[in-house]
Amino acid sequence: MNEIGDKLKEARQSQGYTLDDLQQMTKIQKRYLIAVEEGNLDVLPGNFYARAFIKQYADSVGLNGEELIKEHMDALPQVSETTYSKGVESTQTRSKTKSSGFLATIQDSMPTILIVLLVIAIIFAIYLAVTTGGSNDGSDSFIQGDDASEVVEVDDNDDETEEEEQDEDEQETDSEVTENDETDDEELEEDEQTEQTVEETGGTGNSTEYTVEGDHPEEQLLTLSAEGGNSWVSVAIDGETIEQVTIENGQSLSVEFDNTVSDIALVIGNASATTIELNDIDLPAAEAAVRQEMTITFE
Repeated sequence: MNEIGDKLKEARQSQGYTLDDLQQMTKIQKRYLIAVEEGNLDVLPGNFYARAFIKQYADSVGLNGEELIKEHMDALPQVSETTYSKGVESTQTRSKTKSSGFLATIQDSMPTILIVLLVIAIIFAIYLAVTTGGSNDGSDSFIQGDDASEVVEVDDNDDETEEEEQDEDEQETDSEVTENDETDDEELEEDEQTEQTVEETGGTGNSTEYTVEGDHPEEQLLTLSAEGGNSWVSVAIDGETIEQVTIENGQSLSVEFDNTVSDIALVIGNASATTIELNDIDLPAAEAAVRQEMTITFE
């Protein structure tokens, strides 16, 4: 018997189960599990339970209970095969019966529960019908004075019409106030804007520096025109060359840019035959110089 107990204990420990875990799994009392491991089968309730507990213990820890009992048949208490089979079935289904008892109770009571819920729903529906149906009595008229036959009707439409007219007047007033505020904001913005100006701030004979101040438009335009001859020009915006081209006599070159530009560098190959405009403002070039460099800085 100690050999069976040692095998069972070793298998339990290899699975990582404690005796308490095994008691929960098999529903066998812990003291009986200890008796099986130690080979003290006299502690068990009877010969049948010795074989039944050993089989259930073995199956729970990954061993083949039937094979284990057959290997040690001589060492186990003898019982009839019929008694053993019935007892094993009873032991294995005992825990299932306990666990399913609550669900069985719920299932048995389900018809009664449904009937109770149906009755409650009917009562609630009747209550809503009674309370809602009687709430409008006498709301459209009232009796004045001692003469019950004289009934003064109250026209709800008059009140609704007055409320609608009042709402329309308020909406018109709000709209007028909003339009006036928008107009004032636009006029204020126009007053705050300052005109863009260009001023020559330095340079030598063949180079000129301009400073642009004021409010810069979001879309700006630089126009170079050749009049009286061809002119080769180079345009660089914020250090990046945009155009390098020869403008034919009578032709123009337009360069568009936004108000985020910091500076523009121009190289004019034939300054005397070239006119420059920045947003319709003339930037005069040196007439005596053939080649001229111009720097435009935006403040």
